[in-house]
Amino acid sequence: MFQSSLFVYDYDCFKKIKTIRKFIKTLSGMTSLAVLTIVMSCSNTVANQFNILDYGAIADGKTLNTEAIQMTILQAVASKGTVIIPKGKFYTGSLTLGPNITIFFEEGAELIASSDMKDYHRSSFIFAPETHNITIKGKGVINGNGKSFFDENWEYKHRPQPWILFQDTKNISISGITLINSPSHCLVFNFCEGVTIDNVIIKNHPKSPNTDGIDISNSKDVLITHCNISTGDDAICIKNKKEEKFSQNTSQTRSRYTEQITVKNCTLTSDDAALKLGTGSAYHTRRCTFQDITIKESRYGIALFMMDGGKYSDINFQNINIHTGGRHTDEYGIFIDTHRRDSISKIGSISNINFKNINIVTNGLLYFSGYPEKEIKGITLEDIKITIPNADNTIATNWKKPKGNKKIKYWKNTLSYVQSPGSIIVAHAEDFKIKDLSITHQQGEMARHGLYLIDVKALDTTNIKGNTLHKESFVFVKE
Repeated sequence: MFQSSLFVYDYDCFKKIKTIRKFIKTLSGMTSLAVLTIVMSCSNTVANQFNILDYGAIADGKTLNTEAIQMTILQAVASKGTVIIPKGKFYTGSLTLGPNITIFFEEGAELIASSDMKDYHRSSFIFAPETHNITIKGKGVINGNGKSFFDENWEYKHRPQPWILFQDTKNISISGITLINSPSHCLVFNFCEGVTIDNVIIKNHPKSPNTDGIDISNSKDVLITHCNISTGDDAICIKNKKEEKFSQNTSQTRSRYTEQITVKNCTLTSDDAALKLGTGSAYHTRRCTFQDITIKESRYGIALFMMDGGKYSDINFQNINIHTGGRHTDEYGIFIDTHRRDSISKIGSISNINFKNINIVTNGLLYFSGYPEKEIKGITLEDIKITIPNADNTIATNWKKPKGNKKIKYWKNTLSYVQSPGSIIVAHAEDFKIKDLSITHQQGEMARHGLYLIDVKALDTTNIKGNTLHKESFVFVKE
């Protein structure tokens, strides 16, 4: 019997598992229900707060604390309690979370992820499978030790991926903490419901590949607010994956919808897209709102990539300031496009997408394109101000239509109009509304129109104005 000021733990109950180390390693093969059953049958704790120091954790930044921290988590699960991460640096391998717990970071606390893949019993650093009621909060830091997994050219062989994963989980709250140096997609929510992310800072190196800040897939009722995200890939990415298999603990198929997503009062910087839908787009993404957002130095301000034959509908963007930039030569203030993941895949649909009170500073384009047989429909631009400091010739000569993913190919039936000489390019669209739009070209070598239109039906424009370069017409309609 081991005793501390916080708990009494009966090790005799672990006779079927020879050592604690073996017990920890078995977590990767258990459902959260199985882990909970073992812990509840073994624990006599009555305290509701569990400090990892009382379980043997050492705050020197180099001692491996996986077992001590995991045992603290299991004790908290048994009593619906709180895990305390105190001030100090705690080096650890991968951890598994259970239901009804709070992870609280004291100010000055830091979890440092191991740089050795041998310390990961599964692919993610922190994993919450098929569980509920999880809170992570405080003023501490989770450090992914990301540079340990990349060489000097930012190439990698093995890495934890994704970094922090919530899978089939309900009622998640993450607030106050800082996440740095992720080696891969940072906060990932797959098939989740009821997620709140508030006042979280995410910082990854701008050259680190696939280090998305927050990824939401096939999930609903998500609120992201007051976050500051700077990443080497998409800052916030909303996806909808093709997933037919059953959840382990239910007879229900997983959700095909990504819906009721709200992002507001955030500051985003991205080496790719600050706000992105796709490329995962198998089913329906709908009822999403993005508002009161500042976007800095991002290749794309807002991007919707339709690749998998699904649907985007009822998406609203409002009160957003966008400044594109970064290390890439091509920039898009707004990019909406339909493409095929393979040459014969179904063409997806995009409808009822609204932009209101958007200020954009970019040397690039705004691009909206569907297909002749499947137009994008119901796109509205209202109160849009676009400033283009320098329209460069490279737009007409060097750019290729982006695909949103390097693995996706160009096909013989691929449509691309990004080389068209317009600041706003609209192709294969129906019911396209523009109200109160201004475009200011400050300088540049390229002859460019304000609006360049290709097969646009039922265009409705009110109060559009601006200058063009080299005396081109402001609106050009291609026959």
